[in-house]
Amino acid sequence: MEFIIVLIVIAVLCLVIGVKASYLIFAAVALIGVIVALSELLLTVCFIRLLFAKKQSAVFSRIDKGPHSSFKVAYYRIDDTEYPNIFPEEGFFRSKLYRSDKSSTVFLSKNKKTVFDKFSCATCTIGVLLTIATIIAAVQILSRL
Repeated sequence: MEFIIVLIVIAVLCLVIGVKASYLIFAAVALIGVIVALSELLLTVCFIRLLFAKKQSAVFSRIDKGPHSSFKVAYYRIDDTEYPNIFPEEGFFRSKLYRSDKSSTVFLSKNKKTVFDKFSCATCTIGVLLTIATIIAAVQILSRL
């Protein structure tokens, strides 16, 4: 939220000192392009890690703060060892999505000591596909200008 407020303040200051609106629009489009590229890079790295992860049977154990982040993540138990999920937990329908009474399939990335649950797999796959589609659409639109 603070990021958006800072951008608005910078845009207003630029307009006050006389920067053309077309330059601000170009800067906004460039910033969106950088954000899309960085998100595609993150999702691609996660997707590649997912491809090399091993399929395991696990049981959901708890939701707690992640080991390397301030977000809450789901922890899964595989052979008496707990592994955190790679992405933050889904806040909606927590009791329906994370159930400790039945086994679920996860993908274990042993070198990073994390797992990909079914929601992480969906996030990586759908995110990579949608971002590629967005980039293709943006290139086609820009090529027609």
